[in-house]
This record gives sequence, C-alpha cells and structure tokens, in this order.
Amino acid sequence: MRKIFAALAMGLAISQPAASAIEASSIEAQSFLPVDTRCSLSTGTPVIDYGIQSRWQLQDVAGGDEVTPGKRTLMLSVVCPYSQTIRLEMRGDRDANGDLRYGERGRINIRLQDCQLDGQSVQAAFMTPAGAIDSTSESSLLLQPGKVFAAVLNGQLVKGKNFNARVEIEPVLPESAARVASRQISESHLSLELLE
Repeated sequence: MRKIFAALAMGLAISQPAASAIEASSIEAQSFLPVDTRCSLSTGTPVIDYGIQSRWQLQDVAGGDEVTPGKRTLMLSVVCPYSQTIRLEMRGDRDANGDLRYGERGRINIRLQDCQLDGQSVQAAFMTPAGAIDSTSESSLLLQPGKVFAAVLNGQLVKGKNFNARVEIEPVLPESAARVASRQISESHLSLELLE
C-alpha cells in the first residue's frame, strides 16, 4: 500500500506518489486466476496554498469565534481493475478533538461528499478495526485522522471498480490565533491510504 492525497497550507508544498497498489490476496470465486487488485488513487492537486493573508482577509465562521481562509474542493478518484470494496483511511496529526491539526491551534474540516461507485450514487460510513460498519451511512461524511471509511449503499458495503468523491476542505483558526504581530505559517499534512 502507498499513501496518497494532498497537503493543505498557507504556504506549503509536498509531493504526491502517482499511484497506490495493494497486494493481491484473494481469488475470484468464478475465476481460476488471482485477482489483480492494483488500484490507482488520485486527487485533483497535491497542494492547496492559501498564500499570505492578514486577519482581515480571512472569513468569519458562522456561530463562533473562528476564522477561515475559505473552502477548497478536490476530486478524489480510485480506479481498480476489478470490483472490490473501497476502504480508505485518512492519516495526519490530530488535535485534542480528533480533527486534523492546522498550525498550532487550528483544525481542518474535511468533508467527503457526492460519492459515486461505478457511476451510481453511494454513501460513506466509518469502519471498525475489525471491518464492520461503525456508523450510519451518510451522503456527507466529516473525516478524521485514523478513521477508516468505505463506500456503502443501504447500510451495506458495496464493491466496484471506480470510486469518485468530492472532498471539501476548510481550515479553521480561533480568531485570536489569526491576530499575530509577525508572519506565521499554518500548515497541515494529510494522506489517504487505500486498504485491502
């Protein structure tokens, strides 16, 4: 397995592998040949750079004392040669609430939306370490580091070759953390790992 996805930052750059591969571990019941489970995993861009912004260029977050440089959207795509369950795990530094850390005091809201498997609308749900569905399936799932999620339909895991989803990313800082006397860099790194 190889990790892949994107980084988020106000001034950050990282590289991204071109594909993800998983070991062949099963044999198709109706075939005598091992299943080729190599899959490619890609996003629209490996880096989101918000540039240099002052406190007054940031947007207020409704219902709180927080600010954001805005929302950005990436397209996530997983393409496999044969139908299989699409399970992914997000990795990154967690804050005290379990969210992806952004700088010293912020967090990033990462929401998976508009999931499709082989052209059919599906939902996403979190999985237990044992591989059971751990939450209700939702059309919009707020991701957290260390949690595995999968494509589901009617509360059941589904198999497919092509998984596509829109990933909405919104860094959020406490308003007090945006009032600084000198230049400050807030950044975050994350990866998505395709699981067997």
